[in-house]
Amino acid sequence: MDSPELVETLERYGLSPYQAAAYVTVVERGTMAAQEVADASSVPQPRVYDILRDLESEGFVTTFEQDKLYVQAVDPEDALDRVRERAAELEAAAEEITDRWQQPAVKEHTVSLVQRGRTVFEKARDELDRAADHAQLVCKTDHLDSLRPVLVAAHERDVFVDLTLYDVADDESLAAYDFSELCTHTQVLRRPLRSDPFGALIDRKRACYSWYPATDDEYGIYIDDSAHENMVWSYMMNLRHAAEEHYIATPYEPPLRFGALRDCLHVVEPLVREDRTLTADVEGTWVDSGRRCEVSGTILSIDYAGFDEGEPATPLNMFADARLTVDTGEETHSVGGFDAIIEDVEATRVVITDIE
Repeated sequence: MDSPELVETLERYGLSPYQAAAYVTVVERGTMAAQEVADASSVPQPRVYDILRDLESEGFVTTFEQDKLYVQAVDPEDALDRVRERAAELEAAAEEITDRWQQPAVKEHTVSLVQRGRTVFEKARDELDRAADHAQLVCKTDHLDSLRPVLVAAHERDVFVDLTLYDVADDESLAAYDFSELCTHTQVLRRPLRSDPFGALIDRKRACYSWYPATDDEYGIYIDDSAHENMVWSYMMNLRHAAEEHYIATPYEPPLRFGALRDCLHVVEPLVREDRTLTADVEGTWVDSGRRCEVSGTILSIDYAGFDEGEPATPLNMFADARLTVDTGEETHSVGGFDAIIEDVEATRVVITDIE
């Protein structure tokens, strides 16, 4: 290591540039007058006395007067204790950073009990207003009237909006609603439920649910936690699959757009069993880094509990574990749904671009 490299190294361990230059000069040349240190290094003449006194106060050198100020280096075994301590601290910090990087990410979780059903509805409206990828709703038509502006705005932002309406009478027409402006999919359940529930799932991370959202005397819940949100999703998906399809933005001819992997598996499962060739574009994030990604290729396989036994892709079968595998032509990637852990990609949108 030459002198300039040594000076730079000492700077990294806490000395100022002038302190490092003066110290290396004194170590190399032995006892020197202060002015000689300035002449032999980059330290300006007006600063050299202050620099040397700083080095002395930190234990690197000693100074003495003999008609002028002289300086000599302290035994490095003693003087460099601070540098060694700093090096040990940096090494410990590096190990701690490595340990923390390898640990699972710490996430904030919120599950709130809301005392007014109406508050849940208002919270859902706010969440829909900031939805990024996916929104799923279960509601009645009177709820739909109130949510129309935020649903239109979300749909215009290319948010995948999935809507299930219930308590729709057999003779009730829905012609007043232009679903092409409101959502991507609509299902209709033409019978009442035991309560008047309202549910909204936003980006598969946040959930709002109330049994009687129009009242002030019934409570509801707000969830900002993908694990607990999964329970609300399971309930809503069972209602969804009990309903009849009313509107779909893309009919069952490619391209087929899905805002959730499980919705995609429900549709493509029979096609995979028929050995059809399906090509897909997947948008999402890499599980290991959290960075956004896009993966395109052929679907090699799908997997969920019961698939190998011939069971259909029902919400119950897909509740715990569901994935597909995409072959890009160069490599294969496993694709999971929201909150994927063991897969390569956490999908936020899947588009089936071709079926052969």
